[in-house]
Amino acid sequence: MDGLLVDSERLERRAWQAAAEECGIVMSNARFATFVGNPADVCDRMLGDYYGPDFDVPAFRAAAHRRMRALVDGEGVALRPGAIEWLRFVAGLGIPLGVATSSGPELVRERLAGMLSLFATVVTRADVSRGKPHPDIYLLAAERLGVAPVTVLALEDSPIGARAALAAGMAVVVVPDLVPTPPDVRERAVGIFASLHDVRAAAARAWGVSLTPTTFHDA
Repeated sequence: MDGLLVDSERLERRAWQAAAEECGIVMSNARFATFVGNPADVCDRMLGDYYGPDFDVPAFRAAAHRRMRALVDGEGVALRPGAIEWLRFVAGLGIPLGVATSSGPELVRERLAGMLSLFATVVTRADVSRGKPHPDIYLLAAERLGVAPVTVLALEDSPIGARAALAAGMAVVVVPDLVPTPPDVRERAVGIFASLHDVRAAAARAWGVSLTPTTFHDA
C-alpha cells in the first residue's frame, strides 16, 4: 500500500525527520530509508539500535504521529501514478485483488477509502504474528483469496516487501519509490518498472489485452 498505491512515504519521511529534530536527534534520508517496509515493532527496535537504549521511542512515535496527522489533514495522501488505473485494469479482467501491508487496519481504511471495494481481501500487520520480510502477510492474503501462492503476482515498492513476497513463493514486480531495488531482489523479480502505468502497459502486452482509458476522479 504505502509507497506503491499511495504516496505516503514522503510524508512519513517529513514527519519522522521533524519528530527527530524535536527529540534532539538527526535522521537523514538514508537512515529513514532503512525503516521503509518494516512493520512498526521492527522499526521500534531499529530506533533503539540507532539512538541507544535511553532513546525515548514512545515520545518519538508520538511526535511523528502528531506531525504525520497534521500533514495528512493539511495535504491529504495522494495516489501513486497509475495506481487506480492499474487496479481497475486488473479488476476488469476478473483477477481478484488483495492488499498485503505492514500498516494497520486504520491506515488502510484511511488511505484506501475510495478503493477498498476493489479488493477481495485486505491483510494487515494486525492479522499475523510476524511482519515483513517474513512471508506471513502474503501467505494469508493468498489463503483468503483461495489461490496457491505460486499463482500470485505481488507488486511491491520496497526491498523488505519484495523479500516477503518472494519468501511466500510468489512472482514479484517491483515499482521502487524511495528505496532502490538491491541486487538480491533485482535478480529474482520478474520485472522492475518506473510506475504502475508502465506495469499496466507491460501486463496488457503480455496478456494480449487492450488498454482502455480510465479516470480516477471518483476513486
